[in-house]
Amino acid sequence: MNVDGKLGTNANDNARGADNQARAGAGGPDATVAWVLSYFGPEQSVAADSLHLAYSIDGLHWTRLGSGEPAYQLTGMGTNHIRDPFILRKRDGSFVYLATDWTRSNDDGDYWNHPSSKILIADSKDLIGFTNPRLLTLTSLAGPGGKPMHAWAPEAYYDPTGEQYAIIWSGNDSADRNRIYVSYSKDFETLLSPDPIIFFDPGYSVIDGTITSWKGSSYLFFKDETDDEGGAVTGSGKDIQVARAPSESLTPGAFMRLDAGYISRGTNQGTRQATEGPFLIKDPNQDIWYLYADLYAKGGKFGCWSSSDLSAKPSAWTPLPPDDYSLPKGVRHANTVRVSQAELDALKAHYR
Repeated sequence: MNVDGKLGTNANDNARGADNQARAGAGGPDATVAWVLSYFGPEQSVAADSLHLAYSIDGLHWTRLGSGEPAYQLTGMGTNHIRDPFILRKRDGSFVYLATDWTRSNDDGDYWNHPSSKILIADSKDLIGFTNPRLLTLTSLAGPGGKPMHAWAPEAYYDPTGEQYAIIWSGNDSADRNRIYVSYSKDFETLLSPDPIIFFDPGYSVIDGTITSWKGSSYLFFKDETDDEGGAVTGSGKDIQVARAPSESLTPGAFMRLDAGYISRGTNQGTRQATEGPFLIKDPNQDIWYLYADLYAKGGKFGCWSSSDLSAKPSAWTPLPPDDYSLPKGVRHANTVRVSQAELDALKAHYR
């Protein structure tokens, strides 16, 4: 671990430029041509609670890979349920898949009785075959009622300074207040320290952090997890906000909320949209950013907002009309990774 807990100045190929700068292999120029979307489904079944994939060239229109069956379904690990998938291209060009561990539960009701401090991890060379599924414990700290702290929505970033990976995740303390934490690993097999670091704590409950860098600053998009009790501090909660850090180093504790407003509410800040699981990409042809978020109360539908300026007030983001973008039916809590033309061709040939 770095002494100051930093992610270095070249923070994750996945995150920089909202993974528009991801490399199709270690080093070298950007040879990528498309995004691959990872997601899970809205039903509480093993097939839905598995890894599903889609792709897009323009960042707006997404095509499902396969006929609807999971790209990867867990077997032999508890109930085999997993959620909130995230895929990182590692420095060697291969991929690592992270997800929220739901394996002790068959449905939402079960999960609250059996929260997990672990995340699921598996490896892949091509997003076609997945190997070595394992559960990695992120903390032994207790959550509310003495039960394990939950570990939600893991994402991973590379820290070149420490030659390590940082796993960003959402956890709840004994008072059931959620913060965004970071844990470090060199191999996604073990952690460098059993004690997580608080990465972002604005003073109220937050989850689902995703990060990108732009013009020398870093931006953290997250869900305000409060529910009406926030008042003047947070508004009524349950929507997407943004924080900024003054460098690309992604130092824990360096992010400050830009504004109390919510991106997902646009000019009508008084109307809750009920969004979570944000991800961000940059239009490959123009200086426009797209923020997607899961409209979780609508069972597998996403909203999309655009801006040319990540430092703009949240209310200045423009909601896209539903006809301007399309995702496969039933997408829940998604994220993206960039792939080359050869990788995309192989994926399309395999997932017919």
